Amino acid sequence: MSSDSTTVRSRGEKFARRIETKITEESPNVNNPYLIDSMRIHGYDHLELMNKCEVSDVVFLLFRGELPTETERDLFRALCIALINPGPRHPAAQASIIAGVGKTATVGILPVALSIYGGEFDGAAQVEEAIRFYRKSSRTSSAEILSKSPHIDKDSIVGFGTLYGDPDGYAERLLENTLSIANIKVLSWAKELHDALKPKGIGILKTGFCAAVLADLGFQPRQGSALMQLMAAPGLLAHGLEFSNKPMNKMLFESDSVYEIEDTDS
Repeated sequence: MSSDSTTVRSRGEKFARRIETKITEESPNVNNPYLIDSMRIHGYDHLELMNKCEVSDVVFLLFRGELPTETERDLFRALCIALINPGPRHPAAQASIIAGVGKTATVGILPVALSIYGGEFDGAAQVEEAIRFYRKSSRTSSAEILSKSPHIDKDSIVGFGTLYGDPDGYAERLLENTLSIANIKVLSWAKELHDALKPKGIGILKTGFCAAVLADLGFQPRQGSALMQLMAAPGLLAHGLEFSNKPMNKMLFESDSVYEIEDTDS
């Protein structure tokens, strides 16, 4: 039996011999280098952060490289709480519930939910695009933006639109509540645009709200969608775990009356 052989050539690329990161500094254990004796996150001692900081402060530190100022701390903490629970109406929470009641291993519930929450419908998919757009467009007044695009519909501006056919009133409340903490540039611009679009039956979505706050706080666009998923993770997981000890008939299922069963014998 013979087979064709393929000549494999090295591309000559030199790969790193060790992981280099600006985020974490670890001091290895003297007896076992695979263990650590201490760790710093962007220069801050990990144990001191445990004693002195909120979890949202350390999340901010991981991605921005520095601890937040007092205003940044209040805004980021508010954003984390604003997005912490998408609620049982959300398809991602329903996916989490189905995974839980279906007796999926508990470590698998959150990945299922986050895969749905990463989509475009009321999810995190467009946060990166929205941050890029808001950074540039917030230099222009909302009136000028609308004058250049007189035929705006629900899909014209990323982060704005409708939810189940109507503007998302709760996203508007989150926007207003966050502005009461600090009147920041991009978020204020987003509120002006929201108010201008509202008579057209279009409003800001949670995606747009999240993107505006993250843009104001200096986060990079590529961080945006993943951060929104991270913020929603506790609520999504809680719903799945709530149903993990319930019987299968506690999940949503249409009653027999909505089905039409054809007679296959005729």
